[in-house]
Amino acid sequence: MNDQDIRIFITMARRYFEALEPDPSLVIEPPFLREELGPLLEYTGIISVSGRSKGAVCFTANGAMLEQILALLHDERRGDAAKRDLVGEIANTLSGNAREEFGSDFLISVPSVMVGPRRSADFHSGERNYAIPLNWRSETAYLLIGLD
Repeated sequence: MNDQDIRIFITMARRYFEALEPDPSLVIEPPFLREELGPLLEYTGIISVSGRSKGAVCFTANGAMLEQILALLHDERRGDAAKRDLVGEIANTLSGNAREEFGSDFLISVPSVMVGPRRSADFHSGERNYAIPLNWRSETAYLLIGLD
């Protein structure tokens, strides 16, 4: 992963939130490197990546942020199952849109979901693991990229 690759993921996150509302209050902080992929918040959608790159792309957020997104999507569900579905869908959308930029040899899995905050995850991540803070409506989520 290089800086240009990270910019692609940042652009995909910005586009996602712009699609939710015309003038999103999204602030994307500069990415920072971590030894492990994290932090992992209350809900984490995980996409395993193979082919051109190997590792994982994750979107992690707290339930309060996911409830606000569900409301903007006019989804009446607010329970745990809805939040699990949504966090996996967001991770899949961001990874799928990045795949369009990286090409067909950037292979992505179906999303898996973890519930519960953790310091790190027990899955393969890259040599350089990026955490990109996404601040929106007084909530913070992270786009986590751990690819070789």
